[in-house]
Amino acid sequence: MHVNNDYQRNANLSRIFETVWKNPNFSRIDIARKLELYRSTVSNIIGTLVESNLISEGERGVPTEKGGRKPVFLSVNPNFGSVIGIEIQLDSYHVCVVGFDGETIYETEGTTPADVQLLDKPEELFVFMVDSIIRQIIPAVNAGSVKPLAISIGLPGIIDIDNGIIKHSAPFRLKEFNYAQILGQRYGIPLFMENDARCCSWLQLALNKSSDKKDFLCVLARNYAGNPLLTYPESYDKGIGIGLSITMNGRVINGRNYGVGEYISRSWTTYQKGQTGLPEAVLKTVDSVDDSYAEWVKDLFGTLTMMVPLLEPETIFVHGQPQSRHDFMLKVIEESIPQFSSIVKYCGSELIIMDDDAYDISKGAALMCIQKLYEVQMLEAKPSYSVLKWDDLFELHKRSINGSLLNI
Repeated sequence: MHVNNDYQRNANLSRIFETVWKNPNFSRIDIARKLELYRSTVSNIIGTLVESNLISEGERGVPTEKGGRKPVFLSVNPNFGSVIGIEIQLDSYHVCVVGFDGETIYETEGTTPADVQLLDKPEELFVFMVDSIIRQIIPAVNAGSVKPLAISIGLPGIIDIDNGIIKHSAPFRLKEFNYAQILGQRYGIPLFMENDARCCSWLQLALNKSSDKKDFLCVLARNYAGNPLLTYPESYDKGIGIGLSITMNGRVINGRNYGVGEYISRSWTTYQKGQTGLPEAVLKTVDSVDDSYAEWVKDLFGTLTMMVPLLEPETIFVHGQPQSRHDFMLKVIEESIPQFSSIVKYCGSELIIMDDDAYDISKGAALMCIQKLYEVQMLEAKPSYSVLKWDDLFELHKRSINGSLLNI
């Protein structure tokens, strides 16, 4: 009975927090109606969230025709705490600190630190990278009035978010790296990780939280410059890396092996290195020669043409490409891949090329941690490592009142 009571309490906390997060200025009665819960249940849960400072009470509205008390509008308290979102690539890193209300508090970027003496020790090298980034941002982050309560990192690779394991990340040469055990509590606050393309889905879920948009495909096509300090044979050279992320009914799809979204183009053939079968001469000049870029666009959207009718997404979001390339990309699609536009129209989908924001992935990583709070766990299932427990979150907030928790 105690287990069931705890489960029901946590499930109600998640559902009610989600409702307030997505609907600022809802009242208790609005929440009760939307979730079809007893008013007393909603009042008890809101009481817990207000007492814990996660939810704030605002202005009073107009009473109903039947009279009674004026409804009190509720919103997420922007001063409750924040999440540090970090994107790490071989060449650069980006940091975006996001409050629990979803608003950005602080951003910074830099060159990914490397220690050439650790090249033959990829796990130690990766820990060195994370340590160095955390050490660089501690002064600015801890000086802010909103204290960080968690860290969430986005990076390329197959990430088992439920067990806290990087199953494989080719750029960082990591295999079966147990980040939950090694880094989970290393910095004084919980640390989580997510695949970089899936961070784009978490970002889109947040950007569209007030709409009915729940089914979409995110394409992350990021230009990489390479890191001259990391010259091992497997390292990325200059070019464009592609990752996909699928969201259905408002849920980011991981797949049974957490590999959903690993991209291989239709031109790829057996034994080819990389994600595509395009000639090496094209790949090396894709970011500087229009003809090469056009060939890359045709290869990418020719592949996506086959995916659209399978998934029937409401929207295909393209992230990562510079603004200067958007019109050229659309022109190549229109002139050389008319079948893509036709199938998009047939499926009632739309293509949106996002303005390139260097902080999309780091912000998406932070928003993942916040949105995971309203993911109701199955009673009989093993708890996911990626979800902060409510009682742990409240305890972190209490401790942060007395000073910053982030340290190294």
